[in-house]
Amino acid sequence: MIGIKYCGGCNPKYERKEFVNRVTEHFDGVTDFELAKEGTEYSGLMVVGGCSNCCAAYKHFTSLSKPMLIWGDEFFDDVVKGINEILNK
Repeated sequence: MIGIKYCGGCNPKYERKEFVNRVTEHFDGVTDFELAKEGTEYSGLMVVGGCSNCCAAYKHFTSLSKPMLIWGDEFFDDVVKGINEILNK
């Protein structure tokens, strides 16, 4: 399971939800995604910021791998690679 944590969206430079939809569609049927919840252990955590500040708090979530910090569409390939690495562990 991959957790998703969004920033507050005060200064988004791209469509964050559209980015997440592309990622979840890419992994459709391979792994599940959900909005991150405290007390749940995730294989991975996507921290989706709207700009390069990527200020979303995420330390209170549990992830078995290093959180993926995202603040633009250019991170798509890195996120796909990161999730594939998580799934192949």
